[in-house]
Amino acid sequence: MAVSCNKQPIMFGTSMAVVGFSSSSLTMRENDSVPSSTKIYLGAAANADPTTVTLTVSTEGIDVPAVENTDYTLSSKEIDVSVGESSVTITPIDNDVFTGDKQFYLIIASNSKGYSISDQDTLVVTISDDEHPLKAWIGTYDVAAVSYMSPGNYDEAWVVTTSPVPDDLTELKVVGIAGTDVPVIAKLDKENLTITIEPGQTFGNAYGYGTMGLYKGTNDLNLIEDEPLTGTLSLDGTIHIDFWGEKIVDGPYAGYVWDVFNTTWTKR
Repeated sequence: MAVSCNKQPIMFGTSMAVVGFSSSSLTMRENDSVPSSTKIYLGAAANADPTTVTLTVSTEGIDVPAVENTDYTLSSKEIDVSVGESSVTITPIDNDVFTGDKQFYLIIASNSKGYSISDQDTLVVTISDDEHPLKAWIGTYDVAAVSYMSPGNYDEAWVVTTSPVPDDLTELKVVGIAGTDVPVIAKLDKENLTITIEPGQTFGNAYGYGTMGLYKGTNDLNLIEDEPLTGTLSLDGTIHIDFWGEKIVDGPYAGYVWDVFNTTWTKR
């Protein structure tokens, strides 16, 4: 015997409505000329009443806290949110003092309709300091790596980013060598305009044959493994490092010299 039943529409009550941040983190530069914004959403039935979300800020547990109205301003701490998304705008305040990156938490404290608050109720905001002493060499680079093994045939091109090392104002973290995401640490001397990279640092399995190590090379494809790589800096941000030697350090091809390059780094 067939039993029929009537299809009933799914009903969303206010108990199912929820507000939250659309993302968990936001990073901006201290000297950004355009304010940054983040989204707050209301997930509910289409006819649900709008709600006013109340925000608070906190720096509890943060080592280098950002102070409201000193390091940034908020467009408002009361945000009207209809079903969908609304924005809150954060404007960084630039200064002339290097203090390092600062952070604060932006927290959804409550909302006027008493809707549920999502687990994603806190946004971690990072304001990157632009007064770093090495700022001329912090950023994104196009690297032209000219091969000593076969110039013109085995040349490589990388996109590399450099960023500060938090505990050392003379060092930068370099990511993107040969397309990898494993960082290498470089020490910069801005007085003498030199860059030094200690030998033996690895930067991942760039070519599929094993982990690659970085060493000082020679134009006849030998490596000087007990000497650092050195290069020169230009005030316009350009970096030049010659005799950039790469060797496979593990797996069946361990010990094989991949190549030695003459590298020129052009800042975007």
